[in-house]
Amino acid sequence: MVDFFSHFSTYTVAAIMVVSFVVLSLISLRAVRYFFKPFLFTDHTEFGNIFSNSLGLVFALILTFVTVAIWQNYDKVNDDVSREANSLHSIYRNLEAYPEPVSGQAKQLIRQYVQVVINDEWPKLAQAQQDQNAHRLMNRINALILKFDPHTNSELVLHQETMRQLSEYRGHRHNRIIGGKPNLTPPIWLTLIGGTLLYLLFLCFLDVPDERHHAMMIGSLAAFLALVYYLLIMYNFPFTPPVAVSPTPFTDLLQYWKLDGIAAPS
Repeated sequence: MVDFFSHFSTYTVAAIMVVSFVVLSLISLRAVRYFFKPFLFTDHTEFGNIFSNSLGLVFALILTFVTVAIWQNYDKVNDDVSREANSLHSIYRNLEAYPEPVSGQAKQLIRQYVQVVINDEWPKLAQAQQDQNAHRLMNRINALILKFDPHTNSELVLHQETMRQLSEYRGHRHNRIIGGKPNLTPPIWLTLIGGTLLYLLFLCFLDVPDERHHAMMIGSLAAFLALVYYLLIMYNFPFTPPVAVSPTPFTDLLQYWKLDGIAAPS
């Protein structure tokens, strides 16, 4: 489903879901009032309202909890990307204090690695996959820095700090890759979808005298639920368009490093 939605803009996806939910809810309402009219809460409307309020409260609590959890996960993935870029920038700056040819070779590999991450690896993150070229480049960077043999105490301290940052960066990279996995499992989806259908169906059995008012209430609730499900689907896959986490922190790195080659004005 998310692959289908990835071809549309956020507004189009929201409109598709709202229309679908409203149409299905109104069809359900019409079917209940036509085929199951004897089962409507005609003489016990107040009891139906009590049960509908109880069902609504329980369902709202579950939906709120899941929605907040999904948003927090999306926000965490976004923060992980920024932390990863900052960590890589610190490594790049540390390399400026290394002697040649280690400094120049490692910085060149890092720039090449960032370009591969942006252009090749980012689209694969929607399936929580890494790019093999990016992985190999990361190993080459690690091996090149690891082979450096410090000769002074200052070089030893610098090398230890760089290796620590490199280890920390690999952790950030791992978090970014696994962040593409959906946070909602099939049992959660089954509970949410089943609860939504049961709740809307129960409301259809309330005997509202004016069918137009009943349709407006059911349709409004369905539209609201559609928007909530829109948020769940969009933010459950952090690296899938149309609301995918952007590689902007990495593109910014290339711009920062590009400015290093521009001479300062005299």
